[in-house]
Amino acid sequence: MRDAATSAEQAASRCRRQRPTSVIPQASLRPFFGFYGGKWRDAHKHYPTPAHDTIIEPFAGSAGYAVRYANRKVVLGEIDPVIYEVWQYLIKVKAKEILAIPNLELGQTINDLAISEPARHLVGFWLNRGASRPRTGPSAWMRDGVRPGSFWGERVRQTIASQVDSIRHWKVYNVSYEALPFSAKATWFIDPPYQRQGQHYHFGASGIDYAHLAKWCRSRPGQVMVCENEGADWLPFDRLADVKTTRANSRSVEVVWLSGDQTQGPNGCTSTGAR
Repeated sequence: MRDAATSAEQAASRCRRQRPTSVIPQASLRPFFGFYGGKWRDAHKHYPTPAHDTIIEPFAGSAGYAVRYANRKVVLGEIDPVIYEVWQYLIKVKAKEILAIPNLELGQTINDLAISEPARHLVGFWLNRGASRPRTGPSAWMRDGVRPGSFWGERVRQTIASQVDSIRHWKVYNVSYEALPFSAKATWFIDPPYQRQGQHYHFGASGIDYAHLAKWCRSRPGQVMVCENEGADWLPFDRLADVKTTRANSRSVEVVWLSGDQTQGPNGCTSTGAR
């Protein structure tokens, strides 16, 4: 019993030493839009908490990790101009403008809505959850009324409108990861298109030099988390979790590479040095 108590005390001591010196209250928001491979569901379950005041997502997508800690300084990089425009819109749009976006009537597409193009893209991401591109018309699930709160409608409008003021301080850049104008010490959450499964994106795995990306990831200062899927070999990844995907009855074995100033995660201490 004494040995067990001593071990527990030592583990707690390690956790205390690994926590950031300036503790910032979490401000977890709901997703602003769904995206293929998004990490919002798993960010608080499987990944360490931020060790720094600034969070950087060089492959932004729906920024699932940053959305969980929205009151931090957030820098997003996104090479896809469509997703970049959606984030630019969300950072600047007024809540009342979100509330004024109408529903799609029977037979309508987003092209029938008298709204801006970025707003159409935002609605398009809510017509088929977990897609890699905005849709023009509703999915079969949306048409059939399955989980109505999960598709574009009153609940989604209210949620987004209630959150846009919380991300006014965010920055987003329409650049590739290596051109992101930020290289200071930060929490880097790097979630690129997966080496083997990342072909579904408009800017997918075929356009990435993974050897170059690995070198770039290793050079990031601060806390670094790199996401991948089982089988990737461009970094020495460790198994993270068996997670649910957006596809029915489908699961994914996620792996991760951690480096630098790791903090306590949801399941205890996480401390992995660069290899």
